[in-house]
Amino acid sequence: MRWTDHKTVGLQYGFTALVFLLVGFLLMILMRVQLAWPGQALPSWIAPFLGEANAPGGIMLPEFYTQLVAMHGSVMVFLAVVPLAAGAFANYFIPIYIGAPEMAFPRLNALSYWLYLLAGVIMIASFFVEGGAANSGWTSYAPLAVIATTGQSFWLVGIFLLGVSSALNALNMIVTIVQCRVGVTLKRLPFFVWSQLVTALLLLLAFPALQAAAIFQFMDRTAGTSFFLPSGLMIGGVPLQGVAGGGNPLLWQHLFWFLGHPEVYVLILPAMGIVAEVITTNAKRPLWGHGLMVSAVLFMGGMSMIVWAHHMFLSGMGTSMSTFFQVTTFIISIPSVILISSLVLTLWGGSITFTTPMLFALAFLPMFGIGGLTGLPLGLAASDVSLHDTYYVVAHFHYLVAPGTVFALFAGIYHWFPQIAGRALDERLGKIHFWGSFVCMNLIFMPMFAIGLMGVNRRLWDAGASYAIAQPTLKWQTHMTYAAFALAVFQLPFIWNLIRSIRDQVPFFNIAVGRDVEKRDLVPNSTKLGMWLFLASEAMLFASLFSGYVMLRAGSTEWQRPFTGFPWVETLLLIGASAAFGARRSQLVFSNALSLTFVVIKILNDVTLVGQGITPATNLVWACWFTLTGVHAFHVLAGAIFTGWLGGPSFGMAAEQPARWLARIEATRRYWLFVDFIWLLIVISFYLT
Repeated sequence: MRWTDHKTVGLQYGFTALVFLLVGFLLMILMRVQLAWPGQALPSWIAPFLGEANAPGGIMLPEFYTQLVAMHGSVMVFLAVVPLAAGAFANYFIPIYIGAPEMAFPRLNALSYWLYLLAGVIMIASFFVEGGAANSGWTSYAPLAVIATTGQSFWLVGIFLLGVSSALNALNMIVTIVQCRVGVTLKRLPFFVWSQLVTALLLLLAFPALQAAAIFQFMDRTAGTSFFLPSGLMIGGVPLQGVAGGGNPLLWQHLFWFLGHPEVYVLILPAMGIVAEVITTNAKRPLWGHGLMVSAVLFMGGMSMIVWAHHMFLSGMGTSMSTFFQVTTFIISIPSVILISSLVLTLWGGSITFTTPMLFALAFLPMFGIGGLTGLPLGLAASDVSLHDTYYVVAHFHYLVAPGTVFALFAGIYHWFPQIAGRALDERLGKIHFWGSFVCMNLIFMPMFAIGLMGVNRRLWDAGASYAIAQPTLKWQTHMTYAAFALAVFQLPFIWNLIRSIRDQVPFFNIAVGRDVEKRDLVPNSTKLGMWLFLASEAMLFASLFSGYVMLRAGSTEWQRPFTGFPWVETLLLIGASAAFGARRSQLVFSNALSLTFVVIKILNDVTLVGQGITPATNLVWACWFTLTGVHAFHVLAGAIFTGWLGGPSFGMAAEQPARWLARIEATRRYWLFVDFIWLLIVISFYLT
C-alpha cells in the first residue's frame, strides 16, 4: 500500500471526514440540549467534559454556546461534507471512471490530505486554548471576529491551510480529468466526473478569496492593522484604543461570500453526481438528458461566482446593486430545476430496485427541492429583510446540506462500498438507518421554518426564552431536541454496519488499494496545465488582496500620497531573477541568488521601517503595503527554494528525463513571470498612483 495511491488518499479523506462529521454532530447535540433546556444544568455525564470555564455548575454559558455554533458550522462545511464529497469520492473513483492508473500528481494528492488533516486538528484544538474556540459564527463576521478570543486565530490558520489543501486537490482533479483520461472524450465523460470537475474549478478559483480575507483578519488580530476596524468603533460603550481605524467590515463579507456561495454548489454538485450514479444503476436506465445536465452544471458553476451579495441585502447596498443580485439569484435556480427534472425523468419507465443507496438517493430529490424552493424568498431583498438571521435561514440551508447533500453521501457510501471493500453493507441495517434518519431530520428542521417566520433569531443561546415573540416556539425546541437524540440513535446501525463489514473483510486494504505506479507525472503536459491552474488560483488570491486595497482606498478620505523613491534595486533583482532563469545549473544558481537577495532586502527594508516607527498598525496605507508585499515576498521565497531544488537535488533529471525536466523549467519560468507581474502591480499602485 502506497500513501500516494489515489485509493489510499480517498480512503483517508473518507474516514477522516466521517470522524469530523461525527464531531460536528456531537456539537449539534450539545447545542440542542442548551436550546431545549436553557439555564438548566446539563446531564451529569456531559458537564465534566465541558469544564467549569464553559459550564459552571453544569449550566452552559452563552459564550460557550456561541463557540458551539461557530465550530459546528465550520466543522460540518469545511471539514466534513466538502472533504467527503470532493476529496474522498473524487480521489477514489475519478481515475477509475476515466481509465487513469493514478492521479496526475500523486504526491501533491497525498499532501492535500495531510494539510486538510492538519487544518482540522488546529481548528478542533482551539477548544483547548484560553478563551475557547472561535465564537463569531461560522462566517466569522468582522469586527466581532477581530476582537474575539485566541481560538479565532486558530480558526483563521485552519481556514488558510484548508484553502491550500483544496487548491492542491482541485488542481490535481482538473489535470487528471483533462490530461489523464484514457479512451473517453470530454463529451462522453460520466455526469459524476463532470460534477467533480466543476466542483474542482469552483474550489480552485473561489477559495482564494477567503484565504485573502483570513490574511487580512489575521493581520488585524496580530499586527494591529485595521482592515476591518472602522474609525470610532465602540466596544462596551468604550472607544477601541490602539488601532488606526478607517477599515471596512463589509470587506470581510464580500470576500467571505465570494467563496461562501460557490461553496454551496461545492456541497451540491458532487451530491448530484453521486445521486445520478445511484439512480441510473438502480433504475436500470441511462441518465436522461446527459448533455443538458452537463450544460446545467457548467452554467451553475459560472453563475455561482456572481450571486454572493444576496447574503448582504441588509448591509445597505443600493437598489441597483441589490436588483442585479436578485436577478442573478433567480437565474441560477434554473439549472437546479433542470438537474432535478432530469433525475426524475431518468426514473420514468425504469425497473426500480429500492436498495438502501436508492432510498437515500430518492430522498435527496424532495429534500433538495425543499431547500431550494425555500431559498427563493431569501433571494428577494424585500422578504429577506424579515427572514434574515432567523431560524428560517437555518432550515433552508440544512435542507440543502443535511437531508440533502448528506443523504447523497450516504447513498454513495452504500452504493460503492462493495467496490471498495469487496462486500456490501447489510441492507436491513441500512434501511433502518435511512428511515430513522429521514423521519428525524424532518422533525428537526421542518419546525424551524415556522419558528423563523415568527421572527425568532437563530443566534439566541436561550432559544428566545427572554422574548415574548419566541414563547410559543419554546416547546418546539424541546421536540426538535428529542428528534436529534433519536437521529443520533439511528446513526448507530450505520456505524456498526461499517465497522462490522470492515472488520469481517480481512484483506480490506489489499482490495481497496490498486497497483503501484511510478511517482511521476502521468502525462508530459500535466506539469504545464498544472502550473497554469496554480497561477489561476494565485491570481485570484492576489486579485482578492488587491480588491481589498481598492475598496479601502476608495472609501478613505485620508489616503497617503504615493510613496517616493521608486524601488529600482528590488525591481531589477526580481526581473533579473526571471531573466536569468533557465535549464542550465549556472542559470538556476544565479536566479536563486538574485531572488534570495530580493527577499533579504525586503526584510531589511521592513526592519528599517519598523525602526522608524512605521508598522502595519500605523495606518491603512502601510497595512496594505506590509501585507501585499509580505505575501508577495513569500511567493518569491517559495520560488527561490524551488529554483534551488531544481539546481541541486533535482538537476539529475535533466539527463535522465529531459522532456520532464524541460516541462518543469517552462512551468517554473511562468511562475517567475507571474511573480514579476504582481510586483509591478504593487509598486505601480503605491508609487505611481
